[in-house]
Amino acid sequence: MGKVIVVTGATSGMGKASAERLSGRGHRVYGTAYGVDMDPAWKDLPYRLLPCDITDQSSVEAFYRQVLEEAKRIDVLVNCAGFAFEGSVEDTTVEEAKFQFEVNFFGTHRMIREVMPVMRKQGGGKIITISSLAAQVPGIPYQGFYSMSKKALDGLVETLRLESRPFGIQATSINPGDRKTDFTANRVRAAALKPGSAYYDASMRSVETMKKSELTSGGPEVIADLVCRLVDANKLKPKYFIEPKYKVLLFLMRFMSNSLIERVIGSLYT
Repeated sequence: MGKVIVVTGATSGMGKASAERLSGRGHRVYGTAYGVDMDPAWKDLPYRLLPCDITDQSSVEAFYRQVLEEAKRIDVLVNCAGFAFEGSVEDTTVEEAKFQFEVNFFGTHRMIREVMPVMRKQGGGKIITISSLAAQVPGIPYQGFYSMSKKALDGLVETLRLESRPFGIQATSINPGDRKTDFTANRVRAAALKPGSAYYDASMRSVETMKKSELTSGGPEVIADLVCRLVDANKLKPKYFIEPKYKVLLFLMRFMSNSLIERVIGSLYT
């Protein structure tokens, strides 16, 4: 029998691809929709999209309440919602940094926290969180707060694995590198990052390098396929990496000094 699965950020990118793949395999999928109008045509989709702002507690509670009223259980939570903020540390205000964390970190925490009692009552469940390779390397210049939010997210999952294990709940993170999705177009720029900023030219070069890499990479389907495999897996590893070249980089980093790693990252993005 198919599982009941919640997918955040299900209207685009990895979230949409995951919802499509999972429902295609017979699972009952509920996706969160935010920032777009509810489309009447969505009623014909093989999965259910419901409005939910993961940065708002009451919205998250209402979403889960509706899922449970209809499906009676939740077997898997797949956290895909997130965005990237661009700008130097100096150009980024505290309010802008908070918004980056509110979506990527606290929004994910909010979704996890509200599903945990459901899974504990059921005697088990799985929580799969899309993190980023950025969590495994030194902070990416001019996208530092995005990197920081993903490092925090990895720490959250690591802690969750230990705390949830006695209740039969498994947690893991997927740390992909660059992917061709709507993520590129949805970047948000610091208001102070404009001509006249001491960091403007370097920031533009760094972000354009990242965007070019994303737009020439594969799509989100490979992530969705991995999510499907993890839903069916008996045991989840702490982390999963996708691209062979990044797996090699992470292996080599074990033998590199911190200063050398910093120079490598700096040469790529500064």
